[in-house]
Amino acid sequence: MIEIADLRALVAVVETASFTDAARRLQTAKSVVSRRISDMERELGAPLLDRSARSVRATDVGAVYYAKCVRLLESFNAANDFVASTQGQIRGRLRLAVPRTFDERRIGEVLSRFAVDYPDVLLHVEYEQPTVSEAHFDVALRLGDLEDSSLVARQIAQVGYALYASPDYLQRHGAPAQPRELEAHAALVESGDARAWRYCEGGKWHACRVRERLRSDSLQHLLAAAESGLGIVAAPRFLVAEAVAAQRLLPVLEGVALPMLALSVVYPGNRRNSQKIQRFVAFLMEQAPHLYA
Repeated sequence: MIEIADLRALVAVVETASFTDAARRLQTAKSVVSRRISDMERELGAPLLDRSARSVRATDVGAVYYAKCVRLLESFNAANDFVASTQGQIRGRLRLAVPRTFDERRIGEVLSRFAVDYPDVLLHVEYEQPTVSEAHFDVALRLGDLEDSSLVARQIAQVGYALYASPDYLQRHGAPAQPRELEAHAALVESGDARAWRYCEGGKWHACRVRERLRSDSLQHLLAAAESGLGIVAAPRFLVAEAVAAQRLLPVLEGVALPMLALSVVYPGNRRNSQKIQRFVAFLMEQAPHLYA
């Protein structure tokens, strides 16, 4: 008989494309995940995964089955929320997805405060950037524009961005005195960003094309490259506060405003009545503006 844990195993493997990463997500052994998938395939009489030495992906049948499993798990989670709400309970596991670019120390401080206030809630935090299914998380933090989906989004803060470079880089290349001079400098750019930095000057928004030196989907990678003197990076102020205080990075064009990005908390639409989620969202909305200004 196929169990809820089996469905969670399949969802985790499809989303991570790895038995090892799926086991880490589920906090169990790789062998347990592999056995659950094999048992499901044997019972269903069809292969759900295409296994190779380099990756794991869903078969055509497995992809359709995965989508149906996601919906089943959403319904299962919503049913649990309903029972808990009738008892006025704020307890159980709360799964939170956080982008890898976030300051783990700062978010850790917030979560510690929540844990003290709600001792019966077990927080399960995962730092990840890829989109995860609604069945996998209860709440997720997202920075920037959100794609249309069935998720409920609540903006909890506006995150300020600025330009930074190392003292060594600025000594070797000089500091730009005005935005258009950025075109002559090496730019460290996040994947997905346009090849231009937007800035506000004189009450109007402008775009300055940049000369890319490095493009990465890891902001931590870009910050490390900036500290090593590779170029100029645009980054959230809260992420570089420590590096600036230690003078490993210095602000560039301090009087020029960059666009602010929305920090939002999202959760599945069918979980909007979960008291546990609503308490956590309200707590984040109270705490986040002070931490991510």
